[in-house]
Amino acid sequence: MIEISLREIVEAIGAKPNDAAAADLELLVSGSVETDSRLVGAGSLFFAKPGEVTDGHLFVSASAKAGAVASVVEHLVDDASDHPQLVVQNVVEALGLLAKHVLAVLSATENLKVIGITGSNGKTTTKNMLREILATAGETIAPIESYNNEVGAPISMLKASHDTRFLVVEMGAGGLGSIAYLADIAKPNIGVVLKVGLAHVGEFGSVEAIAETKSELIASLHEEGIGILGTYDEFTPKMAALHKGKNITFGEGPDCDIRATDIEVREGRAHFDLVTPEGRSAVGLRIVGLHQVANALAVASVATVLGFSLDQIAGGLSTAESAAKWRMEIH
Repeated sequence: MIEISLREIVEAIGAKPNDAAAADLELLVSGSVETDSRLVGAGSLFFAKPGEVTDGHLFVSASAKAGAVASVVEHLVDDASDHPQLVVQNVVEALGLLAKHVLAVLSATENLKVIGITGSNGKTTTKNMLREILATAGETIAPIESYNNEVGAPISMLKASHDTRFLVVEMGAGGLGSIAYLADIAKPNIGVVLKVGLAHVGEFGSVEAIAETKSELIASLHEEGIGILGTYDEFTPKMAALHKGKNITFGEGPDCDIRATDIEVREGRAHFDLVTPEGRSAVGLRIVGLHQVANALAVASVATVLGFSLDQIAGGLSTAESAAKWRMEIH
């Protein structure tokens, strides 16, 4: 998180400060942004999010004692009247507004590249593999956890600082418009759609509705942005029509820009030749499952676009481990 004053936060999220906050709007938030009071530390900003089980407003006082500079609330908390509180109509929307403001500041002043990833399967694994490769070239933010909704994604975005070179944002689909909402906050330079599958089809009603939601990421890209599209279903490649800028494809077909050939499975792990415009190089994945080839190709596509060499990419894929606990472990 960048260091930011209460005054700038108030303006960014349209908040009304209580007396304690108004008395010193130059107070600086220098720590993390949290919706879980147990994670609050010195310099944090606490968002008192109402939830299905409990209400963040019940923990404003505890957050103040833990070192929070201020709390963003939907109503004033009386037992923390001496604690700076910023009142908004909707805490979750305010969280998104703050993330949007911070990323706009960083994009204007730093060489930050934002990569958005969505898809019915493979988002977290792809994000984690990509982090390992990008981190060799500069500070990379890509939380291991599946922080991919309207709360988790902005929190992960707010971890970016002036030193961050790459920000990888996982975008989950909560319904039509949900990915468009996250993309409007993140303003990704690169948008990746892995695959449109049957996951959550009961919630969306049809695969077509899922595809429409996933396509919001590609439709959001600026003309200078780059769309990266998998070729593992009938819907994803067609999303290229929604973006006027450059699109590249990945898969196992001969027409793919980034592809895998000569695929073999040894002890549950995929080995293949990675083919890019630069040439061909052998890859031996350490993570389990043939389906990981598609995720690896998505990672290779992003890294290629960002200027990594074929050897860097192949080497990174061959050494990447599963970072997410309980995912594809062998016992």
